[in-house]
Amino acid sequence: MKKCLELAILGKNKTKSNPLVGCVIVLKNKIIGSGYHKKYGGNHAEKNAIIDLKKKHPLDYKKILKQSTLYVNLEPCSHFGQTPPCMDLIIKYKIPEVVIGTIDPFKKVNGRGISKLKKHSKVIVGVLIDQCEKINYQYFTNHKFNRPFIILKWAESKDGFINTLSKGITQISNKDSLLLSHKWRSEIDAIMVGTNTVTCDNPELTTRKVKGDNPIRITIDRNHILKNKSLKIFNKNSKTIIFNENINSKIENIEYINYINHNFQDYDNDKILNIMMNILYKKGIKSILIEGGAKLLNNFINNDLWDEARIFVSNKKLINGIKAPNLNYKNEDTNILSISTDKLYIKKNYKQIRHE
Repeated sequence: MKKCLELAILGKNKTKSNPLVGCVIVLKNKIIGSGYHKKYGGNHAEKNAIIDLKKKHPLDYKKILKQSTLYVNLEPCSHFGQTPPCMDLIIKYKIPEVVIGTIDPFKKVNGRGISKLKKHSKVIVGVLIDQCEKINYQYFTNHKFNRPFIILKWAESKDGFINTLSKGITQISNKDSLLLSHKWRSEIDAIMVGTNTVTCDNPELTTRKVKGDNPIRITIDRNHILKNKSLKIFNKNSKTIIFNENINSKIENIEYINYINHNFQDYDNDKILNIMMNILYKKGIKSILIEGGAKLLNNFINNDLWDEARIFVSNKKLINGIKAPNLNYKNEDTNILSISTDKLYIKKNYKQIRHE
């Protein structure tokens, strides 16, 4: 299973919304075939492993498969998507034993493949389950909670402030960190800031410093105060979604969504962010970067509604200003990187996806 995970990671950033999957075929404790999901729309890991075995043993691969064990880190698919179901392939070649890292949370699979396989093969489920879930952290988050993968991001001074009290943006992180932030924007579906950030800082929220697609821009305007159309989020460089409590309308690239009238039976004030995230997920947004300000970031933290935090810490001191969000990120679970003169702290909130 460790080998499956090593193979799976080779497909990182190439499978789009599909999970990372690796597969090995074993006979007499020896790996005789291997494969992984290389790209979105391409063969799945199980088929590539069988193709690998067929190349090595073109004449007797079918006979070998009937004596082998197939290992895969995620439940084989049981539905028609970009490719036919891998489960049918396993049954076709009469592979007698299948070892699966974890169940697929996708509702079209979610145990169905395992149930059908058990009628034809010996099936073992739950091997290195934590590692198998973590490697597909975003995929599990999307399908378990029907919401985007939520990344919190901010830069803070050495003394714990994210901005001065003056209007406008105080540049805290260095140029390398700023470029990295723009690269992240090109890798996610959407970026979100609060109303105060829009009115005070007037950000454009694009990938203008690197090559890449602009994310969808999102903000919350509960009281409909964003009326100044010269604000940069209203330009045509990217689509913008504005959550509000008054209107549903779409004008060119700007979409207004009234999150109250969205047919959620359990609506209450504490669940506003959850409702917004569910709405965005239904619109196909699988990942979102929350860039502030402090109030919005703290709301996500206080609701334990986040999956990863990326915090740049500068050597600069601001002495006073707006305090950084209240998140304990300096502990043994945090990955620390040096970005020139800055420190980048990356903390994951894995408890969101841990199996029951």
